[in-house]
Amino acid sequence: MKFLSTICISAICTALFRMLVPENKYAKQISLLIAAVFLLTGITAVTGAEIDLGEFDNELITNSGYIGMTADISENLQKKISGEMSERLYKLLGEHEIYPEEIHVIVNISGLYSINITQVKLVFGEGERAAAEAAAELVSRELSEDIKITAEVKE
Repeated sequence: MKFLSTICISAICTALFRMLVPENKYAKQISLLIAAVFLLTGITAVTGAEIDLGEFDNELITNSGYIGMTADISENLQKKISGEMSERLYKLLGEHEIYPEEIHVIVNISGLYSINITQVKLVFGEGERAAAEAAAELVSRELSEDIKITAEVKE
């Protein structure tokens, strides 16, 4: 009975995974991988063998430093992009004799090739409301419409 339930569950999971495979250039490779997993499940059910994932788990624990390194690289890249954009905006505003106290650039890295600047926040001192409005208008002309630009006046 265990044999039949293993094969049935494996067949259902395989069918579900095949439905989830995207239509792209890797569809054949992913389908081949799913078929190999189904075949391995069938062979395991027939022979009664069990697969020990202890070695695989040990390797994951050993290589967990890779995840931390990736997070560090992402954080450093965010800082670099934010810093360069801030410098560029300070220079642009300085050319128009507008001097904010602070410029905050929010960067989102959501994938391998997906880096977006999502927000620019300009911070001005007390009584600089006109400068803040002029700066927000100038920066909005220079940057993409997708970037949210806010100008804040400290009170």
